Amino acid sequence: MNRIEELFGQTLEAVECLQEALNVSLADALVETFDNLESGEIRVEMGAPDQKTVAELEERYAALDYKNWSKAQKEQVYGLLVLKAVNDDGRDANQMPTPPLLATVLTLFMDKLLPKRKQVLLDPAVGSGNLLFSVDQQLAAQNHSEDRFDLVGLDNDEEMLNLADVAAHLAGLKADFYCQDALTGWPVKPDVVVSDLPIGFYANDDNAKNFDLRTKEGHAYAHVLFVEQIVKNLAEDGFAFLLLPQNMLTGTVGADFMPWLASKVYLQAIVQLPSSLFQSKISQKSILIFQNHGQSKPPKEVLLTKLENLKKEESLVALNIKLNEWYTKEDN
Repeated sequence: MNRIEELFGQTLEAVECLQEALNVSLADALVETFDNLESGEIRVEMGAPDQKTVAELEERYAALDYKNWSKAQKEQVYGLLVLKAVNDDGRDANQMPTPPLLATVLTLFMDKLLPKRKQVLLDPAVGSGNLLFSVDQQLAAQNHSEDRFDLVGLDNDEEMLNLADVAAHLAGLKADFYCQDALTGWPVKPDVVVSDLPIGFYANDDNAKNFDLRTKEGHAYAHVLFVEQIVKNLAEDGFAFLLLPQNMLTGTVGADFMPWLASKVYLQAIVQLPSSLFQSKISQKSILIFQNHGQSKPPKEVLLTKLENLKKEESLVALNIKLNEWYTKEDN
């Protein structure tokens, strides 16, 4: 057993002890556990947890020796516990953290396309914050810089935002979070949007009437409306880097969606992700990148490519070569 596995197991036992005492979800107990560990104090409200549990937690926390964990250990253990919490609490598949490897693919494009200046980076379906924080940290590492973005996250689930808030703190990042329906007015106008779009139907039929891409009958597709909302709120010349269902770009949905999108923004790239990453053909995703209209000009050509295997480093190298060739052509 490696050190991370050991710390994960010990911390999980402490989280489950608190969960039982408070009768809350694993996610809520996880947030409170890390709040306790970070502050060095066990929070007691209205007699909960009881004295017996507090004494047990004090022993467990002492055994963890949390104050001597490295920053990387804190982030890794917490990330693994978030995965377990989302799974064990029976949450929607949309709320599972986005794998960092997909963030790596997005950062290849972001590093090429985004201007090197301070910008507002927003995720309208931020969840536990994994994608937002991953791209920010990876870009900072690539450019040997920090604090390049003002980070903003929207989500209609307060519990997920609490998880994101702890993750930001552990990563040493500042972020503003808003608990709201992302298909209503945004608090800021972002320069950049990054998101792993939630897939499914949007139940608020009255609000859906405000969107061009609503369906004629029944509930509209939330993932389709999200793109329209991004286009509406993105700053002039701003970029969007999105993970979305592959079938949005083709078939009956794509027949309406793609012409509408092409009339509103400048398409930059479409990257088909490896089918091996997904459980079924229906769940397959692609990356869509576009730029809002403004002072910029449309690209000479849209980069269309397919990734065969992200588990092999050569696949990312090949993508980077193709991206460099495309970008050089666009720049000349």
